[in-house]
This record gives sequence, structure tokens and C-alpha cells, in this order.
Amino acid sequence: MTDNNPTHESCIARRSVLASIGLSTAALAGCMSDSSTNPSNNSTADGTGLSTEDSDVFATVEMNEQNLEVEVTGESSTAFINLVDPNGELFDQARLEGDDTEASFEILGRYEDDLPTGKYELVALESLESDDPIDSTTISLDAECKITDVLWAAENPDMDWEKRSSAWEAHAAVVIENKGTIPSVLTELEWAGAPVARLQSKDAQSYYHEVRLSPGETTVYSEGPVYRTENSIQSLDCGEYGTESMTVTAITQVGPDPSFTQQIEYGSEQSCELAIVEGNPDGSPSDGGEN
Repeated sequence: MTDNNPTHESCIARRSVLASIGLSTAALAGCMSDSSTNPSNNSTADGTGLSTEDSDVFATVEMNEQNLEVEVTGESSTAFINLVDPNGELFDQARLEGDDTEASFEILGRYEDDLPTGKYELVALESLESDDPIDSTTISLDAECKITDVLWAAENPDMDWEKRSSAWEAHAAVVIENKGTIPSVLTELEWAGAPVARLQSKDAQSYYHEVRLSPGETTVYSEGPVYRTENSIQSLDCGEYGTESMTVTAITQVGPDPSFTQQIEYGSEQSCELAIVEGNPDGSPSDGGEN
């Protein structure tokens, strides 16, 4: 794997530097070459949107940890690979030295701004002065996250809760499904209308996370007692409430921030026992839609 990629400081700084090196319009935008394709030389990334079947130069594209790993065929004369974002801007560039056929682009990990999702173009160049790319291929970089369930520890005691906490039965777990082609990173769960927020006279309670959401399903355990109705200082007056909505929103680094609404029935003033209501008051199920 080549280690000759540019230093990563920020998306804006990176693009400014790359644009200043005088790339031709064709090299930057990734115009298609006139060469014919032979997909028999290429492999796909398990049908995940990272397929290179339309290229006779790009052999494989895979997402590993934080990086997009790109391999070109040994027969090509590729010296540089451009990664162009959905807006047509140069996202990053890698240089292949000698007989190197592999390059790596950092996708996750160091950038505060969100990664633009959508169709990216990989462009193979023989040199920076070349007006015509050797070849190009389009890949999809998307993280389509959806919250499919919210689980209460008191009703699911056999799950992997941190039971050393005295309030573990008040904790929650969020099941997040990523149907995209690349991972996202969960940075925060915001619980609007949660019992613990009401206990503190707040509209919402946030807990911060750093969880990788790989394509597939991930269960994230809350960092605090979401369903708590009392602490050492005060207790929630459940007689003030009936059936109330709680909406959890997952703040993610890549892709839209999904949310899920759950209906919670509060007990009487004398016995503040919570119950999860199956379905909303109008008869529809709790929703796992996106913001």
C-alpha cells in the first residue's frame, strides 16, 4: 500500500492545495476516456456500490476501517488517482510510486465537516500534465442509517448492559441499521422528551458517543439512564403525564441523522411505573424515520 498520499489537514485545506497544483479541467472533473472496457479483469465489492465492473483500469475498491482502498491493474500506466466528489470537486489525490498498484484515501476519522455522500469518480492519470485520463469509474459512497428499535434495559435484562451501574435498568439501547456502502460514525444520541430529561426539567438529554456504524446492524448502548424517573435529589411527578412521546436522534458524521419516536406511558403519582406503548395513540407504530 502506497504511503505517498497528501497530508490530511481538513477538507477545505486539502481541496485548496490540490486545486492549486494546476490540474487540468479534464483531470479534475474526471472526463471519461475513449478506451473500451473489459469487466472480466475487474472484481466487485460484494455488490455494495463499490463495483469497478465498468473499468479496465480499476481492479478493486474496498472500504477498510477509515480508508477507501483502491487498486489498479498492473498493466496500466497509472501514476496518479483522483477522487472527485459529487459536486465535481477534487476530494483527494494519491500518487503511485514505481510498481505500486494500490492507493488509500482517508474517508472517515479526521474531518469535522460532513462527508458529501453520493456518486464519486475515481480518475486514473498518467501524469498531472495529461489532459486525458487513462480511465475513470463511478462509485457510490453513502451511509444510509436508520434507527430500527429502541430497547429498555428493564424489559431486556439479558442484553449486554453495564450492570455495575446502580441505574442500569433505566438505560436504553438503540439499534441502528446502515444500508449504505461505507461506515458512518455516531457522535451523539439526543433523547428528546426522555424521562431523565423531564426529571431535570429539560426538553432533551444528550449523551456523546464515538461508535463506528458499519454497513449492517449495530446496537449502541446509552451512556446514561434514559428511563430514570428519580435520583438522590428529586423524583418525577408522573401524575402530570399520560402517554408521552420520546424521540431519539442519532447525530452521525456521514449521511442524514435518523430519529425514532417511542410512546411512553407514565404511572400514577403514587407509583411512577413506566410502560412502553406498542404503537402511537393514533394506532400507527413508533416510527424510525429520518429528520
